[in-house]
Amino acid sequence: MANNNNLKELYSTKIYKDALAFALRAHGEQKTPEGLPYSFHIVSVANEVIHSLSIHAIPYDEVNIAIACALLHDVNEDTDTRVTDALHVENIDAVIKGVQALTKDETLPSKQEQMADSLKRLKLQPRCVQMVKLADRITNLAPAPLFWNRLKRKSYVGEAKTILKALKDSNPYLAQKLQYKIDNYEVEIGDDFLAFYNSEKQFILDKNQPNYLKMFKAINRLSSYIKKEYNLELFHTFTNIEGRTELEKEVVDISYITKVLNKKNLLNLNKQMDTKIEKYVSIIYG
Repeated sequence: MANNNNLKELYSTKIYKDALAFALRAHGEQKTPEGLPYSFHIVSVANEVIHSLSIHAIPYDEVNIAIACALLHDVNEDTDTRVTDALHVENIDAVIKGVQALTKDETLPSKQEQMADSLKRLKLQPRCVQMVKLADRITNLAPAPLFWNRLKRKSYVGEAKTILKALKDSNPYLAQKLQYKIDNYEVEIGDDFLAFYNSEKQFILDKNQPNYLKMFKAINRLSSYIKKEYNLELFHTFTNIEGRTELEKEVVDISYITKVLNKKNLLNLNKQMDTKIEKYVSIIYG
């Protein structure tokens, strides 16, 4: 019978499983922009890290730190959980510091400042942590979510270039792959309009208007919220108009949203408004 002590793992499967379990509990029912369980994203980032090891080997302990950080990289930023030493894995202090460096400081006023600050902190981390940021952006440079407009896609690939310039020395293979993803990312796509719709109505958004993304998020979240809380249907899905042979549904203007909400008197100013609805409506009506 073979002696298990002679078996050399590429990485610790125990650390992988423990970090993944911690991340899954933290992210709960969270979804990716494509509607997939969030585990799809974090496992994809970890896979990029693991695949890079066959091209660019790093020490065993650093491999495990990189994989743990890949699986946990969005916990602090996107959930109410924090990565602490309650996660009993080796080199937990390095993992905690790595996840902190991979987490944007959302108290800073702009995304540009948040990115600059994050990269500055990552430059102080070991390369095994820095490479996780490359793997994350490689994963995210898949075809853009349907609702993104040209400006958002251009901004996102611009951020990728900034990340690559700052962290390219952390892992030559991942740097090369990120450059390939940047070079082949589709920014110019003919999708200037997006339509929210239900069984009868369509509401069309111009994706080039200045506040388009805020408007999109507000309508999408309002639709989900009033369906869940009040059993009202505003819009049940959205799509780019390209690919639809005709606008077979009635096209409505912004007043349609008010009409739906008032079916249950939700915009009556003489009573206490639902604070979430108030927030979404204030964005929509700007």
